Amino acid sequence: MSELPYASPFERLIARIIDKVVITLPIYLWLGWQNNQKTIETIAGGFLLAAIVLLNIVWHGQTVGKRVMKIRIQAYNSKKLHPGRYLLREFAFTLYPVYLLTYPLVKTGWLFWMLTTIVLILMYGRGLHDYAAGTVVIKTDPVAATGES
Repeated sequence: MSELPYASPFERLIARIIDKVVITLPIYLWLGWQNNQKTIETIAGGFLLAAIVLLNIVWHGQTVGKRVMKIRIQAYNSKKLHPGRYLLREFAFTLYPVYLLTYPLVKTGWLFWMLTTIVLILMYGRGLHDYAAGTVVIKTDPVAATGES
């Protein structure tokens, strides 16, 4: 496989932050900050998962944040991504902390998962969720991908 212009960890992080703010902030504003915080976080997390998967399907591997950062998800083997792979990728990254972080063993496992993902992204350009779904996040802007101005 030819060398893909992988998105940098910074680009990926900023895209995730933009998605989280754009998608979940209206839920927090609508439901209010005084209600049961755990319930609101569960609703927001589920909505975030669904919205990101749907946006990736409709916009061919992009979300609001990924469009802003000019990056997108692509199959690692260059085949078309099935919606189930988007769901697997986002489930592995988005949903599990919302429900499970109340147990010490799960917190330890989650910390290991996140540290491993960060190291893999820094070293190889792909996190555990990318490996699980067979995806990679690449740059879509030819200028940004080649480093030319």
